[in-house]
Amino acid sequence: MGEILSALTGIITRMVDVLLSPFGSHRAAGLIVFSMITGAALTLLYRALADEAAIRRTREIFKARVLEMRLYPDDMVLIFRALGGAIAAQGSYLRVAAKPILVVALIAVPLFIQVEARYAHAPLAPGSTTIVTAKLKSGLDVLTVPSTLFYPSFPAYDMDPAERATYAVDARSVRAPATREIAWRVPARQLPLQLDVYGQSYQFNVCTGIDNRAIGHERRARSVMGGLTEIGLPRIGNDSPLEAVTVSYPSASYTVFGTRMSWLLVFALGTLVGASIPAMLLRVAL
Repeated sequence: MGEILSALTGIITRMVDVLLSPFGSHRAAGLIVFSMITGAALTLLYRALADEAAIRRTREIFKARVLEMRLYPDDMVLIFRALGGAIAAQGSYLRVAAKPILVVALIAVPLFIQVEARYAHAPLAPGSTTIVTAKLKSGLDVLTVPSTLFYPSFPAYDMDPAERATYAVDARSVRAPATREIAWRVPARQLPLQLDVYGQSYQFNVCTGIDNRAIGHERRARSVMGGLTEIGLPRIGNDSPLEAVTVSYPSASYTVFGTRMSWLLVFALGTLVGASIPAMLLRVAL
């Protein structure tokens, strides 16, 4: 199941990469446009699936029952009858709208995951440092396990020793037996890192590009949902001694019309604007 989700997520990730590639280093623009496209697409999908005539009919019945309660505030019999009719109308609305809402929600989840993976964190500046943490599986002793983290290849030719040292991962690691974690301070470079534990290798990249690609900040082994939610880091094999790998990235915020906002607020506003355009033009019954 995890492999199927990973393959499906990989396809979605590549499609979103292509969609966002024209924006290059303009991350805020990519986030806004993708949010608006998402809102508009989900609204059109809802319209295609929903029985709009039935939805409008149940809404009109609900409004009529509410109006009835306002017109006869002193007649308790009519009020309770109208209240029952309003509740029944809401139940009818849920029956009619449940299917399209459920389908739209299922489609929206992987799209939201793509946005979170790309815009919730900021890429590292080349030459800066970050913390890479490896968590070992239960039963392994982090104090004695042989483990190294390094850049297996870098352009060492024509480098003086000082420059070559900037590619070196700090050999000193922090080991926490209680949580089975080992942490290294790593210089951020546009090269693959290799983590060796008990002779098994795990290669991954630290994101230093200022673009709209996914930023892999965590990957867990044997996680069924991890194939869907954990984007940007390669899958950890079932036979690996690793339970999880985490890369620390700073949180990201974006300037929109002169105001600094969190990625989630930008996404929510962009989705709302994108959804309102086809909703108004096509008069979608929600």
